[in-house]
Amino acid sequence: MFLCAYCTANTLDRVTADDAARLDLINIAFGTIRDGLLWYPRIDETKPELDRIRAAHPGIRILLSIGGWGAGGFSTMAKTPEGIAAFTASCMTVADALALDGLDIDWEYPTIGSAGIDHAPEDRENFTALLRSLREALGPEKMLTIAAGAGKYMIEAIEIPKIVPLLDYFSLMTYDMAGGWTPACHHTALYPTGHPDVHNMCVDAAVRIFGEAGVPQEKLVIGAAFYSRRWTHIPAGDNLGFGERCYDPADKDSGLWGPGYTEIAEKLIDPASPESKGWRLVRDDVAHARWLYNPEKEEFLSFDDEESVAEKVRYARDKGLAGVMYWEHSCDPSRRLLRAMSEECR
Repeated sequence: MFLCAYCTANTLDRVTADDAARLDLINIAFGTIRDGLLWYPRIDETKPELDRIRAAHPGIRILLSIGGWGAGGFSTMAKTPEGIAAFTASCMTVADALALDGLDIDWEYPTIGSAGIDHAPEDRENFTALLRSLREALGPEKMLTIAAGAGKYMIEAIEIPKIVPLLDYFSLMTYDMAGGWTPACHHTALYPTGHPDVHNMCVDAAVRIFGEAGVPQEKLVIGAAFYSRRWTHIPAGDNLGFGERCYDPADKDSGLWGPGYTEIAEKLIDPASPESKGWRLVRDDVAHARWLYNPEKEEFLSFDDEESVAEKVRYARDKGLAGVMYWEHSCDPSRRLLRAMSEECR
C-alpha cells in the first residue's frame, strides 16, 4: 500500500527531504490543455525540484496531473483521433523533459458540464480512446492513473470495464463530497453519519460503488483532505450546525474551502490560542469524521485530523486497496497529518 501527495506546481519547493522519505508518489497539480495540447509552462522551474526530491528519496515516483476542476479542453481535444494523437505527443514531450514516472488524468468530468467546461455525450467513449492512446505511448513501465469523482455520476460518465486494464489505479476524490449545494456536514467522512438531513456520501460508499462497477480493490485509492470546507450563516439547530443550511441567500461563499489543517490545529482547536474562543469540536464516531462549530460566528468547518486520516489508512489496508492520497500538501505545513498517515502506513 502506498501514500501519495498532490502538490501544486508552485509549492514543490516545500516538499522536504523528510516529506519525500514518507511518500511513495507525488502528483504535480496541474498541467492543463491549451489549443488541444498539454500546457505546462513550468518545466525549467520544476525539473530542479524533482531532482532534489529524487535525490532525497530515489524510489519515489512522480506523476503530472492534467486537468483539475474547471480545466476544460478535454472534450474538444478528444473528439478526433488526430486530436488525441497530438495531445498524447505533447504529453510525452513534457514527460520526457521531467523524467516523469507517469501521468494522472483529472478530467472533471466526461459528459458533465457542472464545472463550466466543454462536454458532450460522446466523451464517455472518447475518454477510453484518450486513455488507450496514453497507455500505448507510456508503455507498460510508466504509470497511468485517473482522479475520479466519488459518486455514481462518475461511473455513468466512463467505461469502467474498458479502462480498468489501461490504468494502474483510480484515485477516488473522497473529499468535497459536500459543499454549498448541501447542508453543513462532513465533506470527507469515512462512513455515513446516519443523519436524516444529509445525503451521506462517504469513503466507504465510494469504494463500494466503484467495486460494484468492476474496479478491483487493488486498483482503488482513497483520498484524505488536508483542508477544510467552511459553511457560513449556519444556525446551531439541534446538533451544533450539522445538517443545517445557510440561511442567507446572498452568501455565495458558504460551503467553499476553509482553512488548512495547521491553521485549524494551532488556532481553532488549541485552547491556548485566542482564536479558539467559541469554537466547539465534535468527533463523530459514527462517520469517523470531525467538525467545528462556532455559535457566535455561525460557522461550521468539516475537516480531517490526525486520527481520521490514520483511520483511512487502516481502512485502505483492511480493504486491500492500492493506497491513500491527499489534497493538498501545502495545506498542512506542520506535517501533523502526513506524519500520522506515514506512520500508519509502516
